[in-house]
Amino acid sequence: MYLRENTLLQGGKYRIVRYISHGGFGCTYEAVNTTWKNRRVAIKELFVSDFCNRDPHTGSVTVFTRSKQPLFDKLRDKFLDEADKLNGLMHTGIVRVTDAFEENGTAYYVMDYIDGQSLRDLVKKEGALSEVDALGYIRQVAEALQYVH
Repeated sequence: MYLRENTLLQGGKYRIVRYISHGGFGCTYEAVNTTWKNRRVAIKELFVSDFCNRDPHTGSVTVFTRSKQPLFDKLRDKFLDEADKLNGLMHTGIVRVTDAFEENGTAYYVMDYIDGQSLRDLVKKEGALSEVDALGYIRQVAEALQYVH
């Protein structure tokens, strides 16, 4: 279901290093920008697992049925619009989007790679957050949301 390691996108500009995660609407990968000193990036791919297939040889994405194609097209447009909006934001709490493109029958956007762990992983590893730590994270998220709005 995921792009394989070393898959090239944009004519070799990006090379997939590894799959990171998958949600209802897409996959996220660690990759390198081969034209920029192999700079690490994260690439988000629109892949709606409920109604998409991937050709394991070409990486191309197709929609199960014609009836789902208009919905996929609408989601692709929203996905690219989201990338465009994020591209214009500069805030420490928001990952910077640096590129967006269509390829393999779907859409992608490229973000700065942030090394670390998710809040979910932190809680799994260390248990419930203290009130002080939880409020600190809530403040950071609220500041980023305030900036966006």
